[in-house]
Amino acid sequence: MLIDYIYSYFNADACCAAFVASNNLALSAELFRRMGGFDTSFPLAAAEDREFCDRLRRQGRRLLYVRDAVVAHAHPLTFGGFLRQHFNYGRGAFQFHCIRARRDQAPIQVEPVSFYVDLLRLPLTLKRRTVRLMGLVFLSQVANAVGFYFGKLTSRPRCHNEHERDRSD
Repeated sequence: MLIDYIYSYFNADACCAAFVASNNLALSAELFRRMGGFDTSFPLAAAEDREFCDRLRRQGRRLLYVRDAVVAHAHPLTFGGFLRQHFNYGRGAFQFHCIRARRDQAPIQVEPVSFYVDLLRLPLTLKRRTVRLMGLVFLSQVANAVGFYFGKLTSRPRCHNEHERDRSD
């Protein structure tokens, strides 16, 4: 449900997609190598695919999102594993936003509040409206936010407003 929401948000126009998760990404090995592959500075498997898609688009490559393509990809998670995974996604998101902010020489910019409000309301739009599902969506976003701020607190100074130091030199 979460990835479907993310895909509908970032890929509303299928011919001009902005993000495809690496578990559902196809391109030639030659292009992957030419683009430098995934950024190995990401310590976790979290957001390196977002950064790669961003790099592809900045190089003038077009991402196509094929709604009918189905990939079965699942991790057997305990409740703690679920929270840890979303915490790590938040840490990766912070690193991705730092990299993008440096490239753009701009402040870190996350999605608008409406993105998160709509995500939290998503279970209400489904046939299977359960309190458990709503709670899991809420907890996934709390863990993600905590991971994002943990990433911010523990990042090296190079992630913080480097564009401002560059302009003053």
